[in-house]
Amino acid sequence: MSLEGKVAFITGASRGIGRGIARLLAEQGMKVAVNGRSDGAQRVANELTATGHTARAFIGDISDKAQVEAMIQQAEDELGPLWLLVNNAGVINFAPTVDMPEADWDKTFDVNIKGVFLCSQAALRYMQPRKAGRIVNISSIASEIVRTERIAYCASKAAVNHFTRCLAVEVAPLGITVNCICPGMTHTDMLEEAMTSGGSKPENLLATIPMGKFAVSEDHAHLVAYFASEEAGHITGQVIRVDGGQSQFMPYAVG
Repeated sequence: MSLEGKVAFITGASRGIGRGIARLLAEQGMKVAVNGRSDGAQRVANELTATGHTARAFIGDISDKAQVEAMIQQAEDELGPLWLLVNNAGVINFAPTVDMPEADWDKTFDVNIKGVFLCSQAALRYMQPRKAGRIVNISSIASEIVRTERIAYCASKAAVNHFTRCLAVEVAPLGITVNCICPGMTHTDMLEEAMTSGGSKPENLLATIPMGKFAVSEDHAHLVAYFASEEAGHITGQVIRVDGGQSQFMPYAVG
């Protein structure tokens, strides 16, 4: 699977799963555009260039159309033809539905699904004339199973899954594939924050995962790399769970 010299644009790549994806793709020879809303994106780009890889930071808000279009154009100008877009950026909040502020709902949808739409739209303006490219969306198993008191997150990620299927069929005649990964619980800063906010103990969460361990970013990054490869050129519209069996498992009550 040669990805050498191809260009990837990864949203939300300043930490967590996005950072892991950026690192693995760079190690496989891709030129990486690291997007984030903070200086963390620059730090990740610096880490990659310090180890001999090609990377640039693109700091901007993916829910803003003008910023998205400017970042994608700049990536094309500085790194070359865009081959892969990874829509990874996401936010989560916790609240009973009846208490959720409207602003929290709007922010979640702005980032988790509107951002996917805007970035895909901008990338496709370059991919379509070339009749080549890959889009990989990062969703969550929360898109397909119930998580209480996080209705905006679950609903927005469910939208990502069906967005993937619809777009995949639309652009298939152009040789562009669109696929989706649904991570389970992954050892990232976001998981640590979620455990703190939700008051969950790690041992209780691990008990819901048949493999008995959290995923790590590389578990998802390797699948992104495969979807980006020529070998995966006939795979499109797929929504795949990477969760150690968690979404298939309902443990028996004890006592």
